[in-house]
Amino acid sequence: MKNYLNCRSTSARALLALVLFTAGGCLVVKAASFRPEATSSAPQRTLTFADRVAYQRAVEEVYWRHRIWPKENPGPKPSLDEVMSQEQIQQKVQGYLRNSQ
Repeated sequence: MKNYLNCRSTSARALLALVLFTAGGCLVVKAASFRPEATSSAPQRTLTFADRVAYQRAVEEVYWRHRIWPKENPGPKPSLDEVMSQEQIQQKVQGYLRNSQ
């Protein structure tokens, strides 16, 4: 009986290794298909400055929404518009574009 259990646990380990190896192989193949060379044939969309500002505004909104308001400040948390102007967001986008070149 002891040999049967030992053989069975070895078979289970071998099966697990095979499954993990096969799954790992699938992941490697899948990851290889996402190489930049594979996706470069897709048409590239150029974002306008206004698009970039709108997207940056959305990012800033998420950051602001998740920022914790201090307990020491009894007032309500202001809106993002009260804290950051449209001009500041535009300057941030300009800085990102300047640094990316």
